[in-house]
Amino acid sequence: MGSLDEYDIVQNLALASAALLSFSIKYYETVSQTKGIQLPVLMLVLPLVFNESITDKIYKRHYKGGLYKSLNEDRAMFIGLQERMQDMSKLSLQSINVCLASNFLIYEKNDFTFIPTRTKINRFKEVESLKRIIAAADRLGHWFATIDFDELCRILKVRF
Repeated sequence: MGSLDEYDIVQNLALASAALLSFSIKYYETVSQTKGIQLPVLMLVLPLVFNESITDKIYKRHYKGGLYKSLNEDRAMFIGLQERMQDMSKLSLQSINVCLASNFLIYEKNDFTFIPTRTKINRFKEVESLKRIIAAADRLGHWFATIDFDELCRILKVRF
């Protein structure tokens, strides 16, 4: 199987759902299964992992301190994230819906969060671009779980 171009990847709802699931599993694992994921946090994932330059910079980073090291190397890494997040909101919401319909995520009505029902996701070993997206989503899950949401918004320069 050959390399996919950015348009094919961005339009792929199944891949987007897999990226959200990978993110959610790592996030939930990092917080020791004590709290679910809020919707605004999930809305940040796809605009980041579907940006090839960002994915290439983060998919091999260490879990501890990797986000800050990436920022130190390229302070302009998250420029335009607010616009990408708004442009990709439909895809993000559709992907969350697929995860809910497939019972990969459940919606916790008591605290308005999402919780993964799986502890692992199949890895895409055959196609390097897919492998990078899933690995980047995994890293983001860990990093976002260790940073307060307000601080995360300041770092990424986004607002809700």
